[in-house]
Amino acid sequence: MEFETLQAAWRSPANTPDDKAQAYLMEELMHMLKARRRGERLLFAIPVTAMTLFSIIAAQAIASGRMDMGREWGAVVMMGVCWLMFAAVLIAGLMLRNRKTAGGSPMRDTLEAMLAANRRARANVRIFWMMLPVFMAPMVVAVGQLQDVGKASERDGWQMLFVFGVALVASVGWNTGRYHWVMKPEQRRLEALLKEYEA
Repeated sequence: MEFETLQAAWRSPANTPDDKAQAYLMEELMHMLKARRRGERLLFAIPVTAMTLFSIIAAQAIASGRMDMGREWGAVVMMGVCWLMFAAVLIAGLMLRNRKTAGGSPMRDTLEAMLAANRRARANVRIFWMMLPVFMAPMVVAVGQLQDVGKASERDGWQMLFVFGVALVASVGWNTGRYHWVMKPEQRRLEALLKEYEA
């Protein structure tokens, strides 16, 4: 079947759901939106929890004298960059939060909320891309400092850099793929649905 024929059949008056069906579809959309938000919160909570634990461990190491800040400051800077990225994600989320329009229909409000969630996700990926080069410099310095103070051998340093490199490449690949093949097409679909709904 040609897409134009399917599209015409889908938009025909005979295919318009009644009030009960529209209410059911709205409820399903709201459940999907709530599930997506729960998933976003969980994906945000996992690294924040890990960074909190790492920060506590680093603070204890500094307080006990096991970490010399004069010679091992790179790890603290690396952690600071991670916290800066989390702060940027939070600020971007607050700035891009969906603002409900007065008197809007539930369908329009749901589409706008989904589009706002898509905007936040795309902004998070752009923040990740911008912070990546900023993160890499203190990472290399931190590994070098561990070697200088005798806490890691040259072999250990290369292994750490290899593991960090693999993790960063995988993360860049995953986020870039999701941005171009999931988020951007979803943005276009939601914008088209919203435009069609407002027509």
